[in-house]
Amino acid sequence: MLLALVLAAAPLADVWPYAVKRQADGVLEYSFDLSAVKAAGGPPDAHEAHGDLKVAAFLKGLPREVKVRVQPFVGLDVAAARGPEQKRPLATAYSLVFDGDFEAVNPLERKLGARLRPALHPDEPKLLVGAEMMAWQVRQFEDSALAAAEVDTEWMRREVWGKVAERAMATFHTATGDAKEGALALAARVVAANACLDASRVSESVRADGEVLTAVMAEISRLTADGDATLAPPPYSWTPELTCSWVRQRVLGAPLEHSRAGAAAVLTFFAILEKDAKLKGLDTRIRQRRDRFEGTPLSDRLPGWRALVKGPLNEALESLSDFVQSLPVAEQVPPPLLAAPSTPFLKYLMDLSGPERNASWDELASAVQDGRVKPEPTTWPMAREAALVPWVADQPGGAQFDSAWRDQRKASFAMLQGGVTDVRAGLDEGDAEAPERSQLQVRLMVPPTVEVEPMPEVYARLAKSLELLGEVLAQENLQGLKGLSADGHRAPDTLLNVSKWLGARMKTLAVLAAPDTKDGKDAKAVAEARRFVSSWRTEGGLAADVRNETAFFLAAGGERSHAAVVGVSRREFSVGFTSAPKVEIVGAPDGISADATVRQRYIVPVVKTVSVSAPASVKALDRAMVKGLVDSVQRDPSKVEGAIIEALHQ
Repeated sequence: MLLALVLAAAPLADVWPYAVKRQADGVLEYSFDLSAVKAAGGPPDAHEAHGDLKVAAFLKGLPREVKVRVQPFVGLDVAAARGPEQKRPLATAYSLVFDGDFEAVNPLERKLGARLRPALHPDEPKLLVGAEMMAWQVRQFEDSALAAAEVDTEWMRREVWGKVAERAMATFHTATGDAKEGALALAARVVAANACLDASRVSESVRADGEVLTAVMAEISRLTADGDATLAPPPYSWTPELTCSWVRQRVLGAPLEHSRAGAAAVLTFFAILEKDAKLKGLDTRIRQRRDRFEGTPLSDRLPGWRALVKGPLNEALESLSDFVQSLPVAEQVPPPLLAAPSTPFLKYLMDLSGPERNASWDELASAVQDGRVKPEPTTWPMAREAALVPWVADQPGGAQFDSAWRDQRKASFAMLQGGVTDVRAGLDEGDAEAPERSQLQVRLMVPPTVEVEPMPEVYARLAKSLELLGEVLAQENLQGLKGLSADGHRAPDTLLNVSKWLGARMKTLAVLAAPDTKDGKDAKAVAEARRFVSSWRTEGGLAADVRNETAFFLAAGGERSHAAVVGVSRREFSVGFTSAPKVEIVGAPDGISADATVRQRYIVPVVKTVSVSAPASVKALDRAMVKGLVDSVQRDPSKVEGAIIEALHQ
């Protein structure tokens, strides 16, 4: 019985550090204030077990302050702690998130009240710069760059496709046979694309031409039978002009009809370009921008088709049957006029069907996690996707994450692409039963300390994506281009400048997030990162309202999934060492031990998303409506989902 009591006994005090400082060699120095322990006089358990004189002598012999040195560590274990706050109103922007005590999920949890806590006590609020927050800022900026580049390219598209339509119509009225039918098929496809599949936007010149108008209307009717044809994803959904650009790309990226007319249409397109060097040059520039900003097509058969034409184009048109029969079987289907861009993520999503499409983001996350989808950051579109890989795939030498925090990372992975997936709450750590405080010993609690969410690979990959964006802007001579926001406003600074300073920030955060950072070696980067960490709420990009709603661009079984970002909440995670680091109590005073098995709790801002399924024909709610719906329920996390569901099913 006596042995059990001894084993159950605990030190008369557990002391948490009040400060920690990283030394030039990477060693962490923790500072502990024991003056309160000395002044308290010791707990009753200790007095009962050892007597007043012995306890008093022990306390008198304690120093007022102790320092502990912890050697650089690599292994961190990250786990979800208490779940997201349920009662505190959602913030509208990351910079407005609350930074006080974390709201307890467990209604029976003991309130700490005014009890004084050391700065590094796990119950003391520690709101960190979160990886999701920084990825969201970069994603918003990169979307603004993509939107601006799209708008800047529109004049070239209008010039090329406007003249192609005009000349195809002229050819239709002068040609005969296959050339005539091909010109009509080409005119119908391009006019439908230029009108963005909206019959009301067909030009008056086309309306005055009865035969061409009939063909155009038939083409619009056929192409809009696909419910996904006019539903643009962000940032193309931001403005009518961007949406038109996306619809045109989709229409021109669809293969022409597998017929003599379809084959003749492609040959007619070649002929129009080759008769006008300026037009052909603009067409080349459009395709180049597509590759650099949106992604290289998975397959672009158009150049190969042109190479298969032996001799003059007019001769191929005159003997169309011979030309088609001379083609390899795989090439007999006419290619699209402008192949659609592709990336590994987009290809995977497009290939999903049936039940898998209903769980697109979970399916994609699993494919990325096990390496079936692996974008390499060789181009900017690929780098944007590669920056999302660390959210769901473990990185060599990185932190270890528990399943609940992995769910949170997967939710961020989906949210950053306009999707949503389920997240588990995590553990709600209640108060443990108070131990018997009778050991004449003081235990110093030595948890890991982190200054930003420990996902260095995320910050590093964001920096790489921004670097490649800067290279693309320079290659396209767009150094003076300014970003275009979702509300149609232009940014005050150029995309090139922002990509440089924002990329530099991501690099410094990657250094600060690395567990083996050394203030001496990495002094400049660490100082820059800490400056941002201390003032991130003043960052304009993080003050933007996050609320929006997105309809997934692929429907499934007559239904379409919607994802609404309804505000910013907070989540808590805890960090421990994966293995005990080397710990030195400076001076080795008697009666003092150090415990490096304890965990530290941190808070990061995360957006709250709502998933809703609606009929495939239902389009996304505009931003103003989403904001109004969230405000109408006082930004209450428990009520926003109902408001969004009701709006989408009216």
